[in-house]
Amino acid sequence: MKDTLPPPQSSHGGNLLRCIERSYWTGAQFRATRADPRKVLLAQQKRLRDLLQTVSVRSAYYREKFRHLDVRKAELAEFPVTTKAEMMAHFDQVVTDPAISRAGVEEFIEDSRNVPVPFLGKYSVSHTSGSQGQPTLIVQNQRVLDLLFAFQMTRGHHGHRGGFMGLIDALCILCEPTRLAVVINQQGFFPSAWVWKRLPQYMHAFMKFLFVPATDPDLVSKINDFSPNVLSSTPTTLDLLSLKIDQLRLPKLRQVVTWSETLTVPARRRIGEAFRVPVMDNYAAGECMFLTNGCQSGPGAHVNADWAILEVVDEHYNPVPPGELGHKVLLTNLANTVQPFIRYEIGDRLVMAKEPCECGNRMPRIEKIVGRAADFFWVRTGTGFRPLTAYPFQHAFDYRREVREWQAEQVERNSIVVRLEAIPGAVPDLMAARKKLEERLALVGLRDELDIRMESVPRLMTDAHTAKFRRMISRVGIPEDLDGGLRDVAEDFAQAAATV
Repeated sequence: MKDTLPPPQSSHGGNLLRCIERSYWTGAQFRATRADPRKVLLAQQKRLRDLLQTVSVRSAYYREKFRHLDVRKAELAEFPVTTKAEMMAHFDQVVTDPAISRAGVEEFIEDSRNVPVPFLGKYSVSHTSGSQGQPTLIVQNQRVLDLLFAFQMTRGHHGHRGGFMGLIDALCILCEPTRLAVVINQQGFFPSAWVWKRLPQYMHAFMKFLFVPATDPDLVSKINDFSPNVLSSTPTTLDLLSLKIDQLRLPKLRQVVTWSETLTVPARRRIGEAFRVPVMDNYAAGECMFLTNGCQSGPGAHVNADWAILEVVDEHYNPVPPGELGHKVLLTNLANTVQPFIRYEIGDRLVMAKEPCECGNRMPRIEKIVGRAADFFWVRTGTGFRPLTAYPFQHAFDYRREVREWQAEQVERNSIVVRLEAIPGAVPDLMAARKKLEERLALVGLRDELDIRMESVPRLMTDAHTAKFRRMISRVGIPEDLDGGLRDVAEDFAQAAATV
């Protein structure tokens, strides 16, 4: 399989030849999904060797980490694992461009006005969080975004065809661009929100999009006016939005795409029945946004194995065979050469499918995802109960430099205790943290509804019964008088969280 490059970024001139070139490159990304898996593996391994040789020369961290290995011949399983904590502790040594520094990235993302601005004029940056400690700062090159959007337009596009017909599909999209409505909780440098602000210039010919917060009071009318072909958000948001299906007018809708949280079987059924289109569940990480595309035939997601490697392993990093639940996954992003992620540890638990998929995609398929269940509190407002998700807390605390971890405990219906654990040698600024949280709560209309108490603790502990860390803990549970539709959503996600 030829390692094709994306077309030039300049869109000036708008001549037909350039549009055809872009259409061809975009449409060509569909081929690998129907190719012989052996050819895909050969392309993957070539890209892996190129990446390993690049980092052994340009990354001081990986050069030292891999010093005992022959990067031209050693099997991937022989290379050591990298954790989030290690990535952040050695950030300046990991990156391959000496102009990039952790301090520079942190300063850049402190100003939300920089979201659409390229870092150093050529890179995209975001940050993510997790249970391993501080959030990860992520710097990505243009190829990552080129692949993300091309895969979305082909591998993640319901009804797209391969070969010559795929080129025809891409050219047709030039005449009538895909209309993508993205419903997000809050703008910022969070991957799921940030990525839509970094649309590659040439993709504007193929895609028009609406970027709207879930808390927008005019959410339904804005979606109706936009009339999307694709509606994308978290399962929780889509599940709640499906309760308003009688208010939505979506004659052109062709598919719904979920991400970020576990899509449970009942939630998939409710969303599918409400919107009456295929529901495609993408599984990804901020460290590799193009990792998978959802399957149009049913649950699960296909790994884009030509550009990423996903290893499902047990607690000792031994491979887990398809059909069995892993303890964690190791991610290798073959496209990002500026901040390489090689055997990067992620805490999600997955089951890979044993059988071929009936949709025709021959890429490996994730059959089940465990570990991304939505956590939220139900709080009382003047108009009834509302879910409070983890997002306001994440947005307030996840990239505060002195905070290692946070935990929110709902002790009464509208009373929440927030505990912050600092990184070694630091002290949490509770006043600043509280101010930021209140700003985020105000954005979702809940600041005046809640009694918040902030605490600094030396260490946050895992749950005594499950031995797993929980950020959101409710002592009051689901309200007894929650109405029927909302109760189904609440009980569904509560059950999913209990299995994690």
